[in-house]
Amino acid sequence: MRFESVKAHAFGPFRNETLELASGMNVIHGPNEAGKSSWHAALYAGLCGVRRGKGASRKDDQEFAARHRPWNGGAWEVGAVVVLDAGRKVELRHDLAGKVASSARDAEFAGRDYSNQIINDGAPDGSVWLGINRHAFLGTACVRQADMVEIRPDMLQEDMQRAAATAGADETAAGALALLDSYRRDVVGSKRAPTKPLRQSETRVGQARIAWSEARAAHKSCLQHRADVDRREQDARAAQRKADAVAAALAEEDAVRAERRLERAKELDSEFPEGAPRPSRERDEVAKQITTVLTTWKQRPALTEPDGRTVEEYDRLIAEADARLIAARAAVAEREAQEAARRLGRVNELSGRFPQDRPPRFSAADEELTLRAHEALKDWEDWSSHASPGELSGRSMEDIEQELTEFDKSAAPSPSPPRALPLVAASGLVAVAGISIAAFLPDLRLAGIALAVTGIAGAAGALLWPAVTRARQQARAAREQAVFNAGRNGIIQRLEARRREEIRYQVELERRSHALQNLADAARACGIGATEPSEQARALRDWQEGRREKLQKNDELGALWDELQQRLGESSLGEIATEAERLRQDAASLAASADVEMLADARRQNLARERLDELDRETQENRIAWERARTERRGADGRFQAACRQVEAAEGKLRAAAAAVQIHADDAETLADALGEWQARRDRSIAHAEARSRRWDELQQLLGENSREEVELDANRKRAHANDLAQQLEPGALVRAKPEPLTHDLLESLRATARDAEEVWNVKRGQLAELETSLPSVADAEDDLAEAQREMERVRQLDKTLERTIEFLKAAQEKVHKNIALALKKTVTERLSQVTGGRYTDCWIDPANLRVEVAGAGGRRRNAALLSHGTAEQVYLLLRLALARHLTAGSGETCPLILDDAVGASDGERKRAVLDTLLVVSELTQVILFTHENDVRDWARERLAGAANRLVELDRSGIPA
Repeated sequence: MRFESVKAHAFGPFRNETLELASGMNVIHGPNEAGKSSWHAALYAGLCGVRRGKGASRKDDQEFAARHRPWNGGAWEVGAVVVLDAGRKVELRHDLAGKVASSARDAEFAGRDYSNQIINDGAPDGSVWLGINRHAFLGTACVRQADMVEIRPDMLQEDMQRAAATAGADETAAGALALLDSYRRDVVGSKRAPTKPLRQSETRVGQARIAWSEARAAHKSCLQHRADVDRREQDARAAQRKADAVAAALAEEDAVRAERRLERAKELDSEFPEGAPRPSRERDEVAKQITTVLTTWKQRPALTEPDGRTVEEYDRLIAEADARLIAARAAVAEREAQEAARRLGRVNELSGRFPQDRPPRFSAADEELTLRAHEALKDWEDWSSHASPGELSGRSMEDIEQELTEFDKSAAPSPSPPRALPLVAASGLVAVAGISIAAFLPDLRLAGIALAVTGIAGAAGALLWPAVTRARQQARAAREQAVFNAGRNGIIQRLEARRREEIRYQVELERRSHALQNLADAARACGIGATEPSEQARALRDWQEGRREKLQKNDELGALWDELQQRLGESSLGEIATEAERLRQDAASLAASADVEMLADARRQNLARERLDELDRETQENRIAWERARTERRGADGRFQAACRQVEAAEGKLRAAAAAVQIHADDAETLADALGEWQARRDRSIAHAEARSRRWDELQQLLGENSREEVELDANRKRAHANDLAQQLEPGALVRAKPEPLTHDLLESLRATARDAEEVWNVKRGQLAELETSLPSVADAEDDLAEAQREMERVRQLDKTLERTIEFLKAAQEKVHKNIALALKKTVTERLSQVTGGRYTDCWIDPANLRVEVAGAGGRRRNAALLSHGTAEQVYLLLRLALARHLTAGSGETCPLILDDAVGASDGERKRAVLDTLLVVSELTQVILFTHENDVRDWARERLAGAANRLVELDRSGIPA
């Protein structure tokens, strides 16, 4: 593959510019800012385009777009014409901005579209014809000076493996490893993948083992449950026996209590032969009153007077805080009123500058006219900076096409080889006749054999002679065809050169006409009457200068308009005036209600609105605290007054009670002691009467509603019932029950326990029957566990097999790396001594990271990246040549080299050695070298001769500032 031309339709600083290239060595020379880097990038983009697949806006694509988009905006398009090694010429065109209108069409016949053959990442990529992709092409064959020593092995690794392992096919050892890893993940998986066979088989084994354990545990639980049923039955019977024993013991105690009740009733009945005792006269209302009075006196509250601030002091604090807050509000309101007045004054001042109440601006027609004049002047200046195209000279396209037609007609057809069929047939008849004579005429056998041999020899000669003749004719025809092709290609090249010259001539004429027409139209639109282009351009410049002064004045007014709008905000002038008057009146009202001294102090402090809000919040917090403290003090004062009143009332009741029993004393405590002694005497006399009354009450409680004879009958009945229950118990059961605290609650608890125990026994019996019907099979669980273990072992064995296969493939991949290293080393070593001036003669390349080590006559290895910058560039230039050949070896195409200042760091001697090497390389591979060095240009002038090589010299005139 080689570049024939690259066209920047709209790329960087270029618009509709074309760079023609030769098939061999091309040196593009120019100073800085002559467009070398832009043409270098245009060559890459013209062949490879940009991707539009998923993730198309990655960082390197964004940087490429930022660097090479058209400087004046608009469309971004580039194209290239390439000639494949098979002779097919293809025109590629890439819409780099829209990424839609990209194509690859046949440049000679019917415009056939080849885009679908080279789609890569969603867009046509011409490097696919080389067996690589746009990223590998940029990393090997299309090199910027800054990237000469920087080769990214991660980007090239897959292409290198594919080229070494399968001669450019799509599959690699890495791809096979990826497929095996994918298959291993699908059919085996890992222990962390819950849906994969390995984890599932292990889970199944675990579940089967759990099921087997559960089956064994179920059998064991059934035996334990059966033993538990027997134990529950014993517990239920024991609980019932204990409840019966307690019932008998309670009956015995009931009988004993009835007998004791009868004896106590007989004893008390003998004390009261006269009947019930009379109540004591000592119990009167005076004793009750004295008891109540003494209790009240002892419970009287203690008198403690409150301390701290009084209610009146808290009222003064609150009033002073309110007055200070009013003064602060008045001071802040006065300052805000002053600010509003200043704002109103500035708004009135600014409004006077805009009587029509609108900002200064140009109309759309003025804007369009300004832009039109600017573009017309730019087109005129661009055209006038270039020399006018001269008239075409030499032979026309029609003459050259006529020459090509006559040349094609002069070609003579190749002679056809002689026909051997009649001679073969005659020789065959002679051989058949000889064989017949030898077979049927014994006397003439020798003659027949001789005749047969002659016929066979004649047939063989007849068959071989045309082949020899044909070979000679084909060789002669090939030489004639080569001469014919060389002559025809020369005519075609002259025809293409003439076609390009005529196209450039027409383009320049159209460009000149377009610039003159635009200049005249813009001058008429701006009211300029000049007809000479130079006068029109001068008048338009003067018109633009006047327009710029007017724009500057409008910008100043625009700033004042922005300030006016900022001060107005969402309000009108009348609203601002109304607000200023309202603030003035509010400030006057607040100042009138404020304390004079406090207002003066607030004015001196120059409080801000934020500080006023803080003061308001502090005042409210202090008010709440003081009001709470005032309320608490008011409550404390009330409680003290109430306690004083309670003490006075208790003392009054104490003196009244003492006067009722004829006791007198000045001191209240003395009266209380005397009343206490009087009450003690009264209590002793009452105690004796109450004792007799209690015994009588006890007798009445023992008898109840019954007579003494009825109580005696009840005791005898209970004794008989206790004896009956005792006889129903086992021997000694009643004795075992008696040490316990016997109550009817205990009896009910024991009976409930017995019922619960019997119910539990019945439930356990039912559960045992149900458990025996649903008992799992231990043998079945053992079979399931064995089957799950066999499946897990199968999956594990498959995992081991796949792991071993992956190891073998990785070993094969290492072998591929070794083959790559040998292939790259061979290509680099061929020219290493030449480009390094004989200093280094051998190299070693690590294909994993493309690290290069070189060695000289001493055999000591050195890292090429750590050598001098020039030597490192020379070594890595050879490595890129090797990579380009190696990666594209299986595609059937030769890969062109596009280099930007590749020899900039070399000294003079090595620079010429590198250039001579590139010239030799260009005999098989197109080389395009961009440089700014004059000695490289001088070398090209000296060495580049013939149509296969070309020197292109750029200048800055076509690059806009």
